[in-house]
Amino acid sequence: MAIFGPRVGHEALFDEVCRFHEIDRKMKTLLQSVIKKYQIQRPAEIFIEPDTVMRALNDPELSEENAELQKLYDAWFLDRPRNRSR
Repeated sequence: MAIFGPRVGHEALFDEVCRFHEIDRKMKTLLQSVIKKYQIQRPAEIFIEPDTVMRALNDPELSEENAELQKLYDAWFLDRPRNRSR
């Protein structure tokens, strides 16, 4: 809990989505660094917009984290059921 009450807004939503997906502290820190690096205004979007994770995968500065980012990308964006209404 924050000093002036519970956290609200985009950061609180990000925290809730991390809890829901059981993201561990190490992965959460990595996601937060990607969000900060690319100045993402709504952090929870990283869970639904593949472009940010793809951008991080192609970033030479994040090459050490490539394996972890690839696992997330595959789980979040490749294993999703396709929209069958098309």
